[in-house]
Amino acid sequence: MFQNNIVFVLIISLFFLLISCKEKSKHYTPTTTLIEGQIASSDSPVISLFGSEEIKAAIDPTGKFIIQAELEKAGFYSLGLSNHTIQLFIVPGDRISLTADQRTLQASVVFKGDHSKENNYLVVYENLKSTLQPQDFQTFFTQQEDEFIKAVEERTAVLNASQQDYQKKNGPFDEFFAEMISEEVAYDAAIMKMNYPVYFEYLMPDSNVVLSDTYDSFLQNLEIDSEDNLMVPAYKGFIMKYLEFKTKNDTSDHESTQNINRFNNISKLFQSENVKNLLYYTLLKEILETSINDASLLMDMYTEAQTNTKYKNEITTGFNSWSSLLKGKSAPDFECSAVNGKTVSLHNFTGKLIYIDIWATWCGPCLRELPYLENLQEKYKQREDIAFISISIDDDKAAWSTMVKEKDMKGIQLHANTEMHLKIVSDYLINGIPRFIIIDKSGNIWNANAPRPSSKEIIHEIDQALTI
Repeated sequence: MFQNNIVFVLIISLFFLLISCKEKSKHYTPTTTLIEGQIASSDSPVISLFGSEEIKAAIDPTGKFIIQAELEKAGFYSLGLSNHTIQLFIVPGDRISLTADQRTLQASVVFKGDHSKENNYLVVYENLKSTLQPQDFQTFFTQQEDEFIKAVEERTAVLNASQQDYQKKNGPFDEFFAEMISEEVAYDAAIMKMNYPVYFEYLMPDSNVVLSDTYDSFLQNLEIDSEDNLMVPAYKGFIMKYLEFKTKNDTSDHESTQNINRFNNISKLFQSENVKNLLYYTLLKEILETSINDASLLMDMYTEAQTNTKYKNEITTGFNSWSSLLKGKSAPDFECSAVNGKTVSLHNFTGKLIYIDIWATWCGPCLRELPYLENLQEKYKQREDIAFISISIDDDKAAWSTMVKEKDMKGIQLHANTEMHLKIVSDYLINGIPRFIIIDKSGNIWNANAPRPSSKEIIHEIDQALTI
């Protein structure tokens, strides 16, 4: 009798496990899904649906569009319009309609049709989340640990309460949506908590944050390796932060070592093939934009590990576009004007190591680096074989000249006119500032995306380049 009871319990447990697995995965045979709408004041001829793949549709002159897609996964998708996105929940087979004004997209969008309740809540959720963003970024991320955790948990409680309030007024959510939005909130909070030590050290570079032994306990109740959760937007950000969080304490200060360790840790921390593919892709995409030299070290490993053909081809194409900026390649020349009006070229400094800062007076992150750049210049002021060049890409040349004089900025201060600005951005593949570049004494690229002056590795990088 006892053995029969055990068998019965095991059968029942297995049954519920299979049911829960089926419910969790929410996979369907490909089913036609229709999304139609009208976007007022649209300046884009195309709208895209992003999920596992990108599906594009034309927007006619009146702002109307129709997207017809064969979908096989339920979950969160997004509509992309110019530089704007709209989150929406879709179950394959849904018929969804929406109206919005592109000028106030997130505030004006209204959904009708299948799962309109859930999708209209997502509008409320995104707007609420925006209002809960830290007003003072520095103060928020440099709080003491207990105060920071309290602030994040209070924010999470508000987001969770909004779900309950909305359902009281509008009826219960789809069960699967309710599960996914709860996971979205949880992963979003986890990202903030994993960002805490990173941002603390960035904002307080002279301090080292020491976390309590129980700080990472928030990870215990989260699914770390879950292919199904790739349909939860925050999960995609979470897995990258988790990789960084777990790698941070087992690497040296050198960025290249950290990048290699992050790559190697993907297969140690995750088993799902699709999760690993996304991580390999996202990591290499990041490294391509921050350290082409490191990317060159990892490309063979990447092509071997990556099983998603689209991801593999995209990174390979991106790497090839950066190949002209690999270490040892001839540095593209430029001609810029100094404060006194004289023209200065890169080749004027052959024989010296050059540390270049591409910046602008209106760029907050650029200005935060200035004190550290001055400290760096002071450290090497006795050396005649190094030059510090700052190139402003300000449209307003007078604003640049005024700031240089008022701040008594050291080093070689140059301004790039519109034509030279575009040339430098194109030659050095600059998609954001500040951008730092190291050119060796022979006029060749040493590091086309060098560490910032505030970084811990910059002195090691410069010292190493000076010894060559």
